[in-house]
Amino acid sequence: MSIIQLAYTVLFALSFLFFVVLLMSYRKRVSVWYILMFGCGLFMNYGYMQLVSSTNLMSALFANQTVYLGSCFSPFFLMMSIYDLCKTEVRRRYQIFFLGYAIFIFSLISLSGYNDWYYRSVDFVIEDGAGRLVKDYAPLHTLYPLYLILVISLSMAVVIKSFKRKADVSYKNSIMLLAVLIIVIAVYCVETIFKFEVELMPGAYILAQLTVLILLRRISLFDVTAISTDSMVKSTDYGFIMFDEKGRYLGADIAAKTWFPETKLWQIDKPIINNQDSMIMQRIKAWIGEEECHHEKEYIQCGDRVIEATHDMLRDGEKNQVNMILLRDQTKEYEYTKLVEKFNEQLEKDVEEKTEKLKKVQNDIIISMASIVENRDNNTGGHIARTSDVVRIFMEYLRNECKHSNITDRMAENIIKAAPLHDFGKTGIPDRILNKPGKFEPEEYEIMKEHAAKGAVIVEKILRNSEDEEFKQIAINIAHYHHEKWDGNGYPTGIKGEEIPFEARVMALADVFDALVSKRVYKDSFSYDKAFSIIEESCGSHFDPELCKDFLKCRKQFEALYDSYTD
Repeated sequence: MSIIQLAYTVLFALSFLFFVVLLMSYRKRVSVWYILMFGCGLFMNYGYMQLVSSTNLMSALFANQTVYLGSCFSPFFLMMSIYDLCKTEVRRRYQIFFLGYAIFIFSLISLSGYNDWYYRSVDFVIEDGAGRLVKDYAPLHTLYPLYLILVISLSMAVVIKSFKRKADVSYKNSIMLLAVLIIVIAVYCVETIFKFEVELMPGAYILAQLTVLILLRRISLFDVTAISTDSMVKSTDYGFIMFDEKGRYLGADIAAKTWFPETKLWQIDKPIINNQDSMIMQRIKAWIGEEECHHEKEYIQCGDRVIEATHDMLRDGEKNQVNMILLRDQTKEYEYTKLVEKFNEQLEKDVEEKTEKLKKVQNDIIISMASIVENRDNNTGGHIARTSDVVRIFMEYLRNECKHSNITDRMAENIIKAAPLHDFGKTGIPDRILNKPGKFEPEEYEIMKEHAAKGAVIVEKILRNSEDEEFKQIAINIAHYHHEKWDGNGYPTGIKGEEIPFEARVMALADVFDALVSKRVYKDSFSYDKAFSIIEESCGSHFDPELCKDFLKCRKQFEALYDSYTD
């Protein structure tokens, strides 16, 4: 075996390995276009391996057909992958057109040696122990370059279109995928023009497959091992356990570990221990396998306790899934049900009271999940707690001192309660950006800015079953619009003035103030004088001018608050 034959054999082996990795790791989480693209790459590299091993013209032509079986269809499949990534649908008739075009070109290749439609002539030579075809292209060969130009043009168009409409897509991934397509086609063009003695396309496809595999690598889920914080419910009647979509353990609170001691043996980010005798284990496995969450309650006997378990499913913008099992000690309620015939009236009253308590505590549990952001974001420690305190002080001032007629006690209470959720969208931001020890690059900042829109989606899903519509809408507005500016230069939507919800305007002041007076990895904390000076200068541009004036009047309270943190 010559060195060239060995090299092409190694490239085919790598292509086969990458295809297997794709099928084993991503087949359930990526579109079929990626699988088809990798399959075409496998065919193409196999054809090249056979070509250099050919001993006559006929076997070389057959190997060339195998090469083109991959080359004709892979550009289309890669283009469809880009459209899928940009969340743009391609109509069926256009898909049929491209497939028909590719089939037609492949048919011309298949007839090589029998006519001169695609090649005027084809000769077979053996150089350095490796076979090679010497081709003289016919006019119909131009159909293939035209096909590649059309694929590149449409792929670039959909990426640019997604940028303009600010679609909820990963710009970095779509650009990298487009770059893969352009590089592969560029290598083909260079190879065709200069007619190298050694084919470069197999190596280009190997690099393309490796790049796509890297792009498809699963983004790490947020860390919830430290989910318990000061805002977590202190009651021992409630608990939770969390898993990802593959059944890997993410965390549990003290109550859950007390009721189910087997959880103490589970390791973070690893599958749970296979214990079929455990009722909670059986229920978790069943729930994790479900595609939809029906919020059905189940009762699990745990020693002398009866635990009520409810399954909830959370997803972010990038389709990561977290399974949360909410737990409640229902031992007393369960015992009451045994006496329902004798104490029916009293039992109904107790159940009603317990149900109301459950709603309140479950609501507190969901709000306390905002601590996930701080557990992941090493750059803004204590930000959620501090901004919540600032919002509380400011809302008390607006309600009691300014006596705003449009602010009710309930509204003020809901704004204070929703404040910890304002940065929940950061759960969907990759750790490499969220915890970067320095200022963001422009492209990193654009990704970070996505947390506002993602936060609105996640908060809406978390509170979708909440009966308090006012609180739910306030929480969504705070998460979505707290980075909008009064003059319209904010994000993610660019709305301005009173188009920005009142609660988001309040949150913007608290958020910026804390950022100014707190130390970050990219800056030292500003003095109170400088911080309030910046806020005053931003009245009417960044902030609501009237609210901004009221905020400045609370300076003494804010300074006392932040001084207390250092005591």
